[in-house]
Amino acid sequence: MLKHPIPGLMFFVALFSVSLAFAQSPVLSTSAITQDKVGQVVELQGTVKSFQASRSDRAPNSFKLEDAAGTIRVAIWPDVFSKIPDKEQITDGAKVRVKGKVAEFRGALEIHVNSPSDVKIEGAGTSQPTQTASPAPSSAAQQVKPAVATTASGVTSIAQLTNDKVGQKFTIQGTVTSARRPSSERAPYILKVKDATGSIDVVFWQNLADKLSDNQKPNEGDTVRITGTLGEYRGNLQLKPETPSDIETEKSNPELKSEAPNTATEKNTQAGAPTAPAAEFSSAPDGSMIEISGKVVHVERFRLGQNLTITDGKNTWQVIVWANASSLQPSIERVRGGEDISLRARFQTVEGKKVLVVASPEDILYVG
Repeated sequence: MLKHPIPGLMFFVALFSVSLAFAQSPVLSTSAITQDKVGQVVELQGTVKSFQASRSDRAPNSFKLEDAAGTIRVAIWPDVFSKIPDKEQITDGAKVRVKGKVAEFRGALEIHVNSPSDVKIEGAGTSQPTQTASPAPSSAAQQVKPAVATTASGVTSIAQLTNDKVGQKFTIQGTVTSARRPSSERAPYILKVKDATGSIDVVFWQNLADKLSDNQKPNEGDTVRITGTLGEYRGNLQLKPETPSDIETEKSNPELKSEAPNTATEKNTQAGAPTAPAAEFSSAPDGSMIEISGKVVHVERFRLGQNLTITDGKNTWQVIVWANASSLQPSIERVRGGEDISLRARFQTVEGKKVLVVASPEDILYVG
């Protein structure tokens, strides 16, 4: 019998115990990531959605990790991302397992990955990344652009302009619902443009305004088509045109008047799935999804999201919109009573009560 353990054997046993403990680390669902876990290290497993490469050394590579319970943003800074084996496989559709610290950014919870070994790629994605994390290729033709649905005229719906697309150029078409002149020499002109899916601020400064012809100057009620770069200011998305040719009105391009969308028709088309009467809530299985349309009658905001009461005049629904869904849709973060809304939501039982839950920005169809 050995009176003293062999030092080498002790080290091996300790190493094996640590490895076993890591391998048996429980995988949490995204819905389990709550405010009380901020600062804790957790492990999740799911599918990569909306991968966005870093734009600078100070900005992280990020993606939405989606599982059966919802989504959460995962952030990986360039110095860590560059050392991940097979990092080029981290694209939309990839199956991954990540370990990281729970953090809060702009009111939404997210996961910060601090080690290359904390990212395990378990299945290749179905698409290529929007950019690479390495320096830009020498030829513009080599850059891969994210897929965004547009019309035949190249117009993108406002609902598709989300925070992960900041820095990209888009063309929108809609109606000017308000037009504000600069409040000072340094302030911009601000147009509120609305289409069938939402609204966005269009901003431009005096140097551009001076170059616009009388027919190009937008007024409230005009139908406009505007091209610009998507930006963000104080948490709100903005579209910034750069040249006079980026701004068309129904006066400078009469075709826009005939192309003006019927907002009510298009909105109803987006929310075309049948609604669910409140009486059927108790029998609806958890996890099943429906689309609803109506008016917001009450908004209750809390740290992790919003609780909305929505009615179509016949039915009334209680809808929880988690912060990780609204963070990419500024229109719903500012939603108020009386506004129209269309969204997709899943049935879920919370404290014995059946409610609807929205956990993905893609499920917010219309706010206005």
